[in-house]
Amino acid sequence: MRITTQMLNRSAQKAGLPTNRTSLVNYIRGNNSNVSLGNALSRTNKATDNTKKSDYEKLEKSADQTAASADKLLSAGSEKATASDLQSFVDKYNDLLKNLGKSSDTLNLFYAQAAKDTVKEYKQELAELGITVAKDGTLSFSRTAFEKFQAQQGTETSGDNAAGETAAAEAEAAAGSTAETGTEESKTTEADDTAADFAARLNALIFKEGGFFSKMSYLASRVSDFADANAESYSGYYDAAGSRTNPYSSGRYSFWS
Repeated sequence: MRITTQMLNRSAQKAGLPTNRTSLVNYIRGNNSNVSLGNALSRTNKATDNTKKSDYEKLEKSADQTAASADKLLSAGSEKATASDLQSFVDKYNDLLKNLGKSSDTLNLFYAQAAKDTVKEYKQELAELGITVAKDGTLSFSRTAFEKFQAQQGTETSGDNAAGETAAAEAEAAAGSTAETGTEESKTTEADDTAADFAARLNALIFKEGGFFSKMSYLASRVSDFADANAESYSGYYDAAGSRTNPYSSGRYSFWS
């Protein structure tokens, strides 16, 4: 049976498909200059995939940076935490939340809400460090408030705390003074104990395993893994005609090779 271009077009019309003006001979010879609806959609899908890939890569980067910043604070503890490290964490966290907000994925929406719930759970303790939680879940940092916290502990932290150095000097002068009364010495001891208890409480709630920074590190790592998997799925596996191919069927994820 002889198949003509007209026969192909009539079959396409019956099937509800757009009629292609390219002749059957040109198809056989591979000389198809016609821009079909399918090809147009392929180019549109490719552009969309590239955009999604870029968004997931940005999300993965912000998640990795947030996790690294949280891990650094987690290992330092309140005694060695610096204002610069806390400011960096706040910046990275806000960037992560912004990138999560660009996604419509159900899992990313869950991660965004989990992040907001976590910072609100530790809102009071974070405020002691100079970190304020806004209604939308974003954070802001006050160096002045953090230096006040360090002064209460009587610690000296990497040159970030002039107030802490002043407090330490005053404590040393008070300890070396023989004119202080027993009552004043008792008050100083109580203040030191209070500061130590306060620092220990913050360490238990924020800086230790299972605390705030530990939870944020874990959450950011999960976001990173999910973003990496999605970026990989939009990495642009296209054939010569511009159509997206399936990485699974192409053997990229073959476990038996």
